[in-house]
Amino acid sequence: MKKKDFWRKLVTIITLCLCLTIAPSPPALASIHKYPETGDRVMFRSVQSLRDNDGKAWQVVLYKRVKLGLVNSVNLRLIGFPGIELIHPADLTVIAGKTEIGKADDIWADSDLPVNVGEYDFRSLVMKLESNRPLQLNLPVKGTTDTELLVPPFAVREWRLLLEKS
Repeated sequence: MKKKDFWRKLVTIITLCLCLTIAPSPPALASIHKYPETGDRVMFRSVQSLRDNDGKAWQVVLYKRVKLGLVNSVNLRLIGFPGIELIHPADLTVIAGKTEIGKADDIWADSDLPVNVGEYDFRSLVMKLESNRPLQLNLPVKGTTDTELLVPPFAVREWRLLLEKS
């Protein structure tokens, strides 16, 4: 191989590696949707499908209700599949890294939801999300003490974006 060809290939490889490592990542497709509820009330929601540490599927819905420009509530709804039963009332522990950022109050009793659904007041906790760091949710599932659901950075980013919607 000629010296000139060697250097050309080397520069091409280095350039490609640099482009792959420093190029901005493409924007995630947000699944934040707006739903008018009444004349002056709107709901915004983010929906994700995630799996817990046992491989069981969950639908994770963070939603907020806004009335006349003011946030009324921010709730997290967890829907377990198949045949999962959550313990009620039991607060939801939320961890970022190795630090517990708080517990979300179980508000399931205020609804007519089935036992495989958890409904939690997430307003104070979502305000504590200062970065897109992944979260761990410790789920109060009947028959087990260590069900964990990892919320990946793209979902946390979407939750933070949901707060900005009005």
